[in-house]
Amino acid sequence: MNNLNKNHDSVLQNEKNVKKSQKHDANLQKNSTLYFQVGLILCLLATYAALEMSFKTSKDFAYVIPEEDNTIYEVDPEIYKIVKKENLEKKKEVAKPKSKNPDFEIVDDKKEIEEAEDKIIDVVVPDDKKVILTPDDSSLNIEQPDEEPVNIMAVQKVPIFPGCEGETTNDGRRQCLSEKLSKLVQRKFDIDVASNLGITGKQRIYVSFKINKLGEVEIIKTKANHKDLEKEANRVVGKIPTMQPGKNNNNPVEVSYMLPIQFNIQ
Repeated sequence: MNNLNKNHDSVLQNEKNVKKSQKHDANLQKNSTLYFQVGLILCLLATYAALEMSFKTSKDFAYVIPEEDNTIYEVDPEIYKIVKKENLEKKKEVAKPKSKNPDFEIVDDKKEIEEAEDKIIDVVVPDDKKVILTPDDSSLNIEQPDEEPVNIMAVQKVPIFPGCEGETTNDGRRQCLSEKLSKLVQRKFDIDVASNLGITGKQRIYVSFKINKLGEVEIIKTKANHKDLEKEANRVVGKIPTMQPGKNNNNPVEVSYMLPIQFNIQ
């Protein structure tokens, strides 16, 4: 009887151990499924975040640098030499060297003047041989001085770019002119010229031109780091249309303008 009870207790104990083992295995299976689901969700979130990220893209572009304070200064380069004051004073103190030529002698100025006055002879030219020159005479070869172009900030009436006729003030006309030139450069300038040269980074080109009395653009000087860039800038400036010329005292005058062009190659 005792053996039977022991066997029965042993069977019950084994059944409990089997149930615990099965429960533990079920928990492990549930945990594995849960970890898999959490990992899958994290992967999906990371993929979504990567797709939603925006990456900065850079494009090559050309634009006109806005003029600071709308003021343009033109400076002619000059070479200055610093001379010490002491040297100048010494130069002043240096006496003129005396002539060693024995053919010259000192004479009395008053005596010479009196003798010269006695020898003066009055010459009368007949009226029919008088020569009168008029400004229209073709024999005159007088060169008229070239008029310097007036700076666009100093002209009384600023040139009017096509499309800016509605502006009635000089400030408005200058601003409209700058905007029109900026758009023209952005449309016409070929940045591939710089790319083909292997140039990278920021590049600047300065084009100085004048608007003549007929409203036409004439290039004065172009400055860039490469001759091909200067040619391209001149080509673009050559496409500027004819304007209404600038005026001083209601008379057409030539007006100077500086156009800076900047672009970036990355």
